[in-house]
Amino acid sequence: MDLELLTPEAWLAEQKRLIGFSIRFGDKRLAVSTIHALRKLDPALLEEGSNRPCGAVAVIAKHGSRIVGFGFAEAAGDAACMVVVHPEARSLGIGSALVQAMIQRLGRLSCNVATDNTASMALCFRLGMTAVSMHRGPTGKPTLRFERGITNDTARPRHPDFVPQ
Repeated sequence: MDLELLTPEAWLAEQKRLIGFSIRFGDKRLAVSTIHALRKLDPALLEEGSNRPCGAVAVIAKHGSRIVGFGFAEAAGDAACMVVVHPEARSLGIGSALVQAMIQRLGRLSCNVATDNTASMALCFRLGMTAVSMHRGPTGKPTLRFERGITNDTARPRHPDFVPQ
């Protein structure tokens, strides 16, 4: 598996494909607001400036030329955060690698996970994320807010196959 951080140019080339992938394999768990944020993403946010960190990150996991996972976060997850892994590639560490790459790129990450989404909650806990609050999500379900930063982080290091592009 290879991970690739998308540049603004790569995002523009892959945007429709990745939105389709997310909708198709997101198991109807992605908030409409997250898909909307993905559609409206300003590609310039994916660039890291000399005096500012990235405003967003988009990372794909590939097996050969086939996309097997996609992660996206804007404003370190405060505006939007999602991870989608192809059903045939689940339980192979792809979700973990995507989240770790997003944390590494942004410096911190927050995400909201509905309490009935046990696989995503397990992923967050496994990666050392902390559940900091509970609220009603956009569909009315109880939802946990998870957070993690890399400052003084003792959790596992990023995926060994991760190579920034």
